[in-house]
Amino acid sequence: MNPPSLEEVYGKPISVYTLEQALEDGILVKVGELSNLKIPLVFTSNLFNDVKDHYNEIIKKGLEMLNQKDSKDSEYSRMRIVEANRIWVIANSEGVTFMKPEDY
Repeated sequence: MNPPSLEEVYGKPISVYTLEQALEDGILVKVGELSNLKIPLVFTSNLFNDVKDHYNEIIKKGLEMLNQKDSKDSEYSRMRIVEANRIWVIANSEGVTFMKPEDY
């Protein structure tokens, strides 16, 4: 049996702000894709401006952390704290997003 969709669980959304819109608006910065899956890797512009000289290291650490199972993972998303009070990473059906806690 398939799990219920988000719409089945929560109802129809009032408003939707897509990944594409956030990229166009400059809220998110696309830095690549997970190669075999075509899943976008994005940073909030707020975080990217602070880490643009070493963002690849952050991606590597974040992806390693996401590959470790956690009891709080859901069928829809995974979240890890890459650096306490500084960098979070969230993976969901839209992609993998690196952000500052205040960007959430």
